[in-house]
Amino acid sequence: MTRTRTYQPPAFVPDHRAAPGSIPAIVDAAFGRLRLQHQAIDAMPTKTPLDWAARADRLAVLHERAARWWRVLYRHSPAGVPFVYIAAVGGAEQFERDEVRFWRESASDWRARAEQRPTSDAAGSLSNWAELGVA
Repeated sequence: MTRTRTYQPPAFVPDHRAAPGSIPAIVDAAFGRLRLQHQAIDAMPTKTPLDWAARADRLAVLHERAARWWRVLYRHSPAGVPFVYIAAVGGAEQFERDEVRFWRESASDWRARAEQRPTSDAAGSLSNWAELGVA
């Protein structure tokens, strides 16, 4: 399974009045590092199924990190923050967790292709069942 769009992790825009070292500033810096790591993944060679599996594994790791950073922001939201803020942060965390599942399944399917094993039911266009004669 491949995605055609280039992923850009959501950027948290901190309150410019926030002191350096504050939770929003730390989370924003973390997302900046994640963006750089995503760019490095985009440059990875993807010539073989195992290359694609390695890429998908790395993406799963980065999405897991992003989900944890959203959780940090959620847990440290100041008192009086509007509910919409908390709901948006929770939604961003859930999005990242969904991406983790997608990329882990994708990596598993790419490894199955490399080993000439049937891919998962969710493989979609990556499915190799017809090639292997699996009904």
